Amino acid sequence: MEKYLYLNFIEWKSAWINGGKIPLNPASVYKRMDRKGIYTPDENLIYESTHDLDLLEPMLTIGVGIKNLSIRKVTNNDVTIAENIQASKYEEDGVILSLCNRKSQSIAKRLNKRACVKILDIEHLKGVIDEQIGELSIARVCEYTDSYSRNHFLKSRQDAWQDEYRLFWGHQGKIDIILPKGIAKGINI
Repeated sequence: MEKYLYLNFIEWKSAWINGGKIPLNPASVYKRMDRKGIYTPDENLIYESTHDLDLLEPMLTIGVGIKNLSIRKVTNNDVTIAENIQASKYEEDGVILSLCNRKSQSIAKRLNKRACVKILDIEHLKGVIDEQIGELSIARVCEYTDSYSRNHFLKSRQDAWQDEYRLFWGHQGKIDIILPKGIAKGINI
């Protein structure tokens, strides 16, 4: 399974190819109000609901920070607007490693990256990081949607160009990982 990692600087390839220290950041580091490059406004948002809660305003205003909310009925002037709402909408942080499913000059350019490495064995990389963090990661291809639903692997259709494969750990802070030699191969973009 070939995966690619786009990097800010050519010098950063060395740790991936020859072994060395790499930083991993929590998802919240990539949250910005503007959707641009590596940043998205809905990064680390978990939004699972039977109804789009934003469409129920002003009858019902629910911000971020709810888990397992149940509402039997929402009415306005005796008119039923929604029934049997089950919802969670909260932020959940954790360390992520975002890779790409393909080599692409256009993706590198949109991410504002200058270098790329090809991950030689994603399962081996996952195992190396899992062991150092002390937690098994969740790893899978991201999906993209036009709906309000979000989680660490379900992102806005506006981000589909990233063609992302992601590893997620519940670890809450930035962490440095020591990679062994041979995790990746340097490639040109």
